[in-house]
Amino acid sequence: MGGSTRVNGVLSPGSCLASGEYRIEQPLGQGGFGITYQGLDTRLNRAVAVKEFFPEGCWREGSTVVSAGRWNSDTYSNAKQKFLLEGQTLGQFNHPGIVQVFYYFEENNTAYMVMEYLRGRTLAELLKQRQGQLPEVQALKHIAQVGEALEILHQAQFLHRDIKPDNIMLAEDGRVVLIDFGAARDFTTNSTNRYTTMLTPGYAPLEQYGRALKYGAFTDIYALGSTLYHLLTGEAPVSAIERAAGVELKTVKELAPHVSTPVSEAIAKAMNMDVTERIQSVREFLDQLHLDHCTLPTKVTQKSFYSSTADAWSVFGQASDRMDSRQKSAPNHSAQNQWF
Repeated sequence: MGGSTRVNGVLSPGSCLASGEYRIEQPLGQGGFGITYQGLDTRLNRAVAVKEFFPEGCWREGSTVVSAGRWNSDTYSNAKQKFLLEGQTLGQFNHPGIVQVFYYFEENNTAYMVMEYLRGRTLAELLKQRQGQLPEVQALKHIAQVGEALEILHQAQFLHRDIKPDNIMLAEDGRVVLIDFGAARDFTTNSTNRYTTMLTPGYAPLEQYGRALKYGAFTDIYALGSTLYHLLTGEAPVSAIERAAGVELKTVKELAPHVSTPVSEAIAKAMNMDVTERIQSVREFLDQLHLDHCTLPTKVTQKSFYSSTADAWSVFGQASDRMDSRQKSAPNHSAQNQWF
């Protein structure tokens, strides 16, 4: 398996993983916690996206990732397990609006996630091409499709916690797909939990800035409203911290007078700083937007796209502890019949 330089840390093209089942083609992007590559599933001869856990500050000896900088062996190991949890989380869903994970595993002293390869562009990239704003009808259609996927996520008691234009992909096959679940966590409705602080200013509500505050579906509703705010106005909202300090958040109608009043008002309610006054569910938000459901995706049947693989082999009378990480990954189903 090929190595890489210590400078950029990326795996060399042609590097193989999982005993040659996946081959690295080229890097697609690198963030604070990982590197995403375009890869090839050599068994099925199809393109895949391979996400590698590679925190900022670490480096590579050959192919092996070495924890360094602020990462000691314990913090690195804990963060790697959270990365694997992201793969396990996504592996529970089979919905066209949620990026699919096919396999996740550990190798090279790090972890990898093999996902569907989405050809397309993000909403953030679309905004740049459209000079910052989208027509109201187009923006609402995108948000409605994201909302359908988010509703499935919430039904399964998961929060995304980082909804923003950069994390919504407009795939070439016509799907609008929610990506990057690195901040996703399970939750109990209206509970108070300690979460690691992972947020994007402008889209994160005030409760995400604390470590022991009440979370719920309303946390993602704030971000969904903020995303629609950005699509319609061309401006990212001021952060919740700034709002708490007295900075005014202008309404959508003030910044974009052409936007209908019901839409502007619904966004304001979705972005209410007080969680008790905020819109509480995706369906409530979509209803308050007064969307014409004849022109938008149909409502999903409750839980019809959600399937847990926590103990998939129980139907055969086999113990779940015999499953390896491959058996915990998401079923391929119809995705095998598509080229992503």
